Amino acid sequence: MNKNNTVTCSFSMDREVYNAFKSIITRNGENVKGNIVRYMQSVINYDIPNAETIAAIEEVQKMKSDPTIGKTYSNVDEMMRDLLDV
Repeated sequence: MNKNNTVTCSFSMDREVYNAFKSIITRNGENVKGNIVRYMQSVINYDIPNAETIAAIEEVQKMKSDPTIGKTYSNVDEMMRDLLDV
């Protein structure tokens, strides 16, 4: 990692919250910094949809604008019967 491409984070928080968090993640073989960095990355990944998600969103938008595309269901039971081919 390039030193010029990093940032140092410093913040204050409730000691009991920190200790409880640290206790949980260290039991799972993790450390505080690594866990927080992974959490930040998951927020970034969730906020930016991948190509498959974008395509699915576009497909739904097309289906909403043209009801002749695809099949609609009036209830979940009907949909599940079709999905499970029962």
